[in-house]
Amino acid sequence: MKSLLRIVLLSIGLLISSCATAPAQMPTTTPAPEATIAPTAVPTVVAPASVTDSAGRVVAIPAHVTKIISLAPSTTEMIYALGKGNAVVAIDMYSDYPPEVSKIAKISNPDMTYNYEQIAALAPDVVFAAGITNPDVVTAIEKLKIPVVVVGSVNTTVASIKSDITLVGTLLGANDEATALTTKLQSDWDTLVTKMAKVSTKPRVFWELDATDPSKPYTIGAGSFVNDLLVAAGGVNVFSDVQNPYPQVSVEQVVAAAPDIIILADSLYGVTPDMVAKRAGWDTIPAVKNNGVFAIDDNLVSRPGPRIVAGLQAVITILHPEVK
Repeated sequence: MKSLLRIVLLSIGLLISSCATAPAQMPTTTPAPEATIAPTAVPTVVAPASVTDSAGRVVAIPAHVTKIISLAPSTTEMIYALGKGNAVVAIDMYSDYPPEVSKIAKISNPDMTYNYEQIAALAPDVVFAAGITNPDVVTAIEKLKIPVVVVGSVNTTVASIKSDITLVGTLLGANDEATALTTKLQSDWDTLVTKMAKVSTKPRVFWELDATDPSKPYTIGAGSFVNDLLVAAGGVNVFSDVQNPYPQVSVEQVVAAAPDIIILADSLYGVTPDMVAKRAGWDTIPAVKNNGVFAIDDNLVSRPGPRIVAGLQAVITILHPEVK
């Protein structure tokens, strides 16, 4: 699997079963730790004795939770949206929002191995893993006598995002905040979906996830939450009939699909509409011929967290700029 797609899929919080992550290894040497921001004035949270996480695991939780580590960008965003960011002592290397997380220690590497010595030294009360986190990583952290709670799964929906926020809120003593956040998320989502139901034209869209090899780009198919988001935004995924959430397709297939619009979810990695226009064989595609190639902030549309409504609005703006 290309490294770019692995990063994109990490953001999405989903796992392609045929691309399992390699088993995590204990580092032989401890990397120089980044500056750790110790939590200050963190209120003591009386946690439930145990919780059932997104993976169906029953996890025993310490009575008081004041220090947490997040291993996924979506979960990091949930924690901060619930007002509990001051309890975060470390995050994965791909968590980059909100901006203040830039000062938090990073405990993962580009190959998704982890610095277990640093995790042990930080002594968190709870580690939040992701649905895609390698089970070996979960086991290694649990061997340090640190409880690990899995947040998120491969079957992402608006409802599951709300459930994940509720789970995090329960652990961090932020039940009221979680209820307020999920209520607003659902209300804002429903408002946009209702508005888009009145749209009569639905452009055909090619969603580009990774074109490291432009002749064989990765896209989205049936079963991807991004496909559901695209439909909610009033578009038609040209590869929605492919029974693989993240298929690799040929340029010939893209040409034959004749998309009206191409959305570049890999724009954060330097891909631009001009680059697409210069690709061999892409010049006959309607989207390329009619200046219908658009970049999008993939972090908004691929992270199953509190910014997903902003992601839906971003797609709507591209597909239906006439809708206000």
